[in-house]
Amino acid sequence: MILNPEQYRTAGVYELLAQAARGYVPLDRRLVRALAERGDAVFPDFIRFLKERREQDRLDLSEFLFEMARQLRTPAALPFLAECAREWEFEFPDQLTEAFVELGGESVETLVALYEESGGAPDVRFTMAGLGVHDPRILATLLDLLEEDATEGSIALGLYGDPAAKPALKKAAAAAGDDEELRREIVAGIGEIDRADATHPEPFDIWPQYPEEDIPYFAAFETDELLEFLASTVPDYRLFAVRELGFDEPPAGIVRRLLEVAKSDPETGVRAEAWQALEGVHEPAEIEAAMRAKAADAAAPLEERAGALVALAHEARQDEGLCRLILEFYGRAETRERAVKAMWHSGERRFEGQIAEAFGDPDLGVRREAVTAAGMFGMVSLLGRMERLFEDGDLRDAALYSYALAAPGAVTPARVGRLFERIEELAGGLNEEECIVVGKALDDRLEAHGHGPVFCVERAEDEASAASPAVEAAVLPAAEAKPVKVGRNDPCPCGSGKKYKKCCGQ
Repeated sequence: MILNPEQYRTAGVYELLAQAARGYVPLDRRLVRALAERGDAVFPDFIRFLKERREQDRLDLSEFLFEMARQLRTPAALPFLAECAREWEFEFPDQLTEAFVELGGESVETLVALYEESGGAPDVRFTMAGLGVHDPRILATLLDLLEEDATEGSIALGLYGDPAAKPALKKAAAAAGDDEELRREIVAGIGEIDRADATHPEPFDIWPQYPEEDIPYFAAFETDELLEFLASTVPDYRLFAVRELGFDEPPAGIVRRLLEVAKSDPETGVRAEAWQALEGVHEPAEIEAAMRAKAADAAAPLEERAGALVALAHEARQDEGLCRLILEFYGRAETRERAVKAMWHSGERRFEGQIAEAFGDPDLGVRREAVTAAGMFGMVSLLGRMERLFEDGDLRDAALYSYALAAPGAVTPARVGRLFERIEELAGGLNEEECIVVGKALDDRLEAHGHGPVFCVERAEDEASAASPAVEAAVLPAAEAKPVKVGRNDPCPCGSGKKYKKCCGQ
């Protein structure tokens, strides 16, 4: 059974971790609290989990477990920290050193044992030096290092800060002979001891690292897992499960389940998403009839009606009544985002005026849909406004994709690279993900002209081998611009990283 957040406090630690590793339990503060309340009792399961070879897991929890151990800041964490050291083959990241230092003198025995076990690993020795705890075993280890390497030894002893090391350091300085650089290093080590700086970094705080609430890893789930989430008591979980289930030509059982959710879920938002997820489903005939009835039902919640309207939008070209309804919903602030989505899903160019107007809407969701629509329709008149959105952190990804769809330029394999370079220059450079977004848009245009992809060749080959549907049509240059229709298995134009069918294509 997939856990809901209200079950965290009664679930076992190992069960919580196992579900988190599968992506079912999100890494958020609700989980942090549920584990932190157990205190020292969590560590046997932490160690068990860390040592297992969990090849079927979707998420690696090692960093999360380590951060939980640091947050609890208890000597009971030391066996777990030692296991982390072994996992990292005694090459300590700064965070592991800090975790031992935060426990101060409690760490001495564990580190001494690790030093012996590792055969004298330098990172273990450095961590012992940084503890700020004077112990004869640590001092002896560092004095041995001074004999082996006077530079490294003087640095370590300076960090260690024990005045008992000063005679050995002075002797080493006298033995440096003409090596002025070595002598300076040793004298600096003595100076560090004299300063006796016992300051330590601020204790680790896990809370800023994680959101108060997050959602499970829905994009990775199989159909049977998504169906299980439809029974969750958490409305957002049901909503995201519905979104992921909205794919091309779903099996009859899935269609029936989505229709059931659309008709009966207690949350309006979930019902709206379920209607929208049924876009393009025509069989059985009752599906479309139910959509039309819901969209036209003046007594139904507006959000729910708007979801059904998006599902019907592809028929708007042949249905004047649907076009009027789209405009009616565009006129309402609470349904405008879905209305703009319906506009570009419809492919009906009469909506270009509203799309241009929506660029200035106060609602971010409406603006994002408008930017996407402008690219899908190849609206050259809006290129300047899209270009200005390159500076908008919320809309840059969508603006890049849409600009690449609509920008005039030669669309041939030999020349499309120049268009990419022009967009890159206008955008002030592109990171790796943005290069993929722009390249995908330009590949769509190439395909519309009968050419193969230039930028995402590997992706195209993978999709071809999997018999994935390709882009049916793409935006052409300005002189012959046509509405785009993106294949539902292609990356979404909004730049979310999800497939279109599992994002804006709902």
